[in-house]
Amino acid sequence: MSQFSYSFTLRILESLPRVVNPGPNISNSALTEPPSATLPPLGLMIPYEKSPFDRLLERQENEGVGNRHEFDYVAVTAHSPLHRVPSQRTPAWIITHMGIEGEGKVSDWAKLEPGMGVRLFDEGLGERNYGFEKVWLFGIIGRPYGREPGYHIFWLEPHLFTITRHPIPVRIPAALIAIPNHLLPEQYYFSQIHECTLGQRLVAGSSHLEPPLRPWESNWAWKHPEARKIDQWRMGLRTTLEEDWSHHHEKD
Repeated sequence: MSQFSYSFTLRILESLPRVVNPGPNISNSALTEPPSATLPPLGLMIPYEKSPFDRLLERQENEGVGNRHEFDYVAVTAHSPLHRVPSQRTPAWIITHMGIEGEGKVSDWAKLEPGMGVRLFDEGLGERNYGFEKVWLFGIIGRPYGREPGYHIFWLEPHLFTITRHPIPVRIPAALIAIPNHLLPEQYYFSQIHECTLGQRLVAGSSHLEPPLRPWESNWAWKHPEARKIDQWRMGLRTTLEEDWSHHHEKD
């Protein structure tokens, strides 16, 4: 053993024994007792920021809305009946697919059914006329209306309907939505099929019937009926046009 190790051992042996105070007697349960201060719910730590649609839904005098917020409604892309072509005699929203561009992918297994809350957006119309018309419809799928080739049509209980870039509620008593057969569970299929009133088309390569072409798709020279006013609105000359256009579509 080295000189350093030997002298170190002697020092340990020469130390006098002493009693160490163990401190207060603390039970194991006291050591594992949860702290008296707990974290608040996550919703209180990070307050939910309401969207413009959340605020508009709150203001609607409709008990059916309840505590629903914007994203409590299933996102669906559709063709609104605004500016519909002559072949579409039934003024229904024609659903094209589940989900809305920019909100993430929806499962391929997702279906629509009565009693479900949906929010419909007309993406194609929103891309026209400088984005003047941003048409949204929130509501609950209701009772059956009829069945046509490729589609089942249901009544929709409207909760909120807006048609302009800056959403202004538009009063309507009811609405119709046409759901493609492949987006409706078979248990809700109707047995009787009526004639085509939606203007549906058979398109090569598509496994199901497609909605009619939009007016600007079938006629390159098509113009919005208020095109001149919309040009003025874009330049800031008609600041009340969105409100005027919304009131024009109200129905009691």
